[in-house]
Amino acid sequence: MNLATSIEQHDPSRVALVDGESAHTYGELTERAALLRAVLIDNGVGPDDRVGVLAGNEPLFVAASMAALGVGARVIPMKPTNPLSELKRKLAAIEPAAVLIGEDGGWIHTHGGTLGVLLIDAARAASTTPPPPIVERDADDIAFMMLTSGVSGEPKVAMLSHGNLDAAQRAISTEVEGGLSPDDITLGSLPVAHIFGLNAVLLTSLRVGAKIILERRFDLLGSLELVREHQITVLAGAPPMWRLWSMTDAAEGTFDSVRVALSGAAALPSDVFNDMRDRHGVVVEEGYGLTETSSVLTTCRGGEVRPGSVGRAVPGIEMVLVEEDGSPVDPGDSGEIVVRGPGIFHGYFNDPDTTGQVLTEDGWFWTGDVGVFDEDGYLYLVDRVKDLIIVSGFNVYPAEVENILLEHEGVAGAVVVGGESLETGETVIAHIQGTATADELDAFAREHLTRYKCPTEYHFVDEIPVAPTGKLIRRELR
Repeated sequence: MNLATSIEQHDPSRVALVDGESAHTYGELTERAALLRAVLIDNGVGPDDRVGVLAGNEPLFVAASMAALGVGARVIPMKPTNPLSELKRKLAAIEPAAVLIGEDGGWIHTHGGTLGVLLIDAARAASTTPPPPIVERDADDIAFMMLTSGVSGEPKVAMLSHGNLDAAQRAISTEVEGGLSPDDITLGSLPVAHIFGLNAVLLTSLRVGAKIILERRFDLLGSLELVREHQITVLAGAPPMWRLWSMTDAAEGTFDSVRVALSGAAALPSDVFNDMRDRHGVVVEEGYGLTETSSVLTTCRGGEVRPGSVGRAVPGIEMVLVEEDGSPVDPGDSGEIVVRGPGIFHGYFNDPDTTGQVLTEDGWFWTGDVGVFDEDGYLYLVDRVKDLIIVSGFNVYPAEVENILLEHEGVAGAVVVGGESLETGETVIAHIQGTATADELDAFAREHLTRYKCPTEYHFVDEIPVAPTGKLIRRELR
């Protein structure tokens, strides 16, 4: 099997992607991916090599990813919005054989000589040789490597196989209300470097032969216009997007075409669910999954939505709630969510220690999330075990932000915690010991961190709370 074949299985004349005024058929995507396969092979890239794709929500991301998969390589989606210093840290962690650059990542050409990797411009690459065939892969061969930050602040890379992603795609395409089909039209606003946007939206839509309307950067009014103009049938978003949609005075009938509405990446507030239903007639189905589970663990199957619940486990997923020692909790009690199934990742790249902390030898993954089941097996998320902050659906690990702030000469100590935000769900708050000012730290953070990781508030303290073991005590500053 190889996920690269997904775009070749449909009528080549069908429109696959719409990017502004440009439409791209499945046939055109297939041809473009074949050309790029040849370019990669000409540059010595082959099975199990790592290929970065520095592109946003654009057709070149799809063509480049399918090309890299097609030669048997592993694809690492990379955000074009990353500051150069953060991009360098991530490149050092993955050591790619090549980086394919789309239009949205074109700015990196200026710094190409400093990256120490082979840069291939996907926009201009061409080949006159016959396109090479797609390399056959086993289900356990790694397809995508997803970049995130570890608890320590260093980049970690979750390895997802062809079989992992395929299992999640099958679950999503069949478990949502009515299933997904070639007749569906999906809004592609979620970033493709995030597992929700990549697998639950983009790759699953391509799998069934649907049409995807790309939005390169989410914009409230722009997204509403796309929903109206293209008669979107599948609308997926993170809770901050749903909040904006719920509050808008959208023209009557804007959401009439939407038959599947999906929320994920973080818990959906009940008031947002109610507003979408009462103001716009849209019942949002909430699901739950993580990067390490290929995007999906639970859905509101059969359209049976229970406000506040992320649904029931999809077929093939075993899910239990456990105490800290691993023993099952009593019925009705909350516990850490531990799962096993075909979508569970193959560990973190070059990091067996971290892998061993969350993934057992017999395949059970400890999510770090705390939940409770109702009497019908519907899951409700109630807490998190880890010091994780979720901003607009993106994971922010405090240690990464703290490590960057501590590089500033005016910072002697730093503790980062999460705070509530109506716009983004949570926000990053920094407590600083030192002489630096808020303006200096804000400029420094923006230079070295992706925007959503940057603190929105700075509080200055005389002393950083530390336990006798030397560990930061974050709860005292929350």
